[in-house]
Amino acid sequence: MSENLNFEEIKKNLEEQIKQNKIEFDSFKKAINSYKDLGLMLEKLLEYAARNIEGDDKDKFWGLYKDISFQNVSELCDRLRKYGENLRHSKVYERFYDSDKKAPKSITFRILELIRLGKRDEVFYIILREFVNAQQEVDQSLIKAFNPRYSVESFKVLVYSFLSGLLEKFEEIEK
Repeated sequence: MSENLNFEEIKKNLEEQIKQNKIEFDSFKKAINSYKDLGLMLEKLLEYAARNIEGDDKDKFWGLYKDISFQNVSELCDRLRKYGENLRHSKVYERFYDSDKKAPKSITFRILELIRLGKRDEVFYIILREFVNAQQEVDQSLIKAFNPRYSVESFKVLVYSFLSGLLEKFEEIEK
């Protein structure tokens, strides 16, 4: 992300595209990605500030940090769900779902139980192993879900989001 990011300029550019009816998808996508990057950067800065500030404002900074952190977790949930959906026609999907039986494989139930128990390392190992066996690279957004800075509850929600995207029935999506 550019250090000199100017959201007023981006907004003006997007508004101009709309007025002229020359709307470009890539411009909006770039703006959204810049917004997301800014959120991640602000989270890091707020965490640093909250840890280092002295005095009465410490609680206020932690409050701001928690707000942006929850927003970023929510965004990551959405990305993980979409990532799971995008893997449905891959070998990874076949590692977790038995198409003949139309049911998740036993390894999927094992992962669900380990997630419930908060066993971050074991879940990561199994998922990584299945990706390796499918000869597919793991996306960075999924790796982020295992970052120990996230609470156990956030970890659970993040990995459940990925699995729900991967395993959701096709009929429900097409509606």
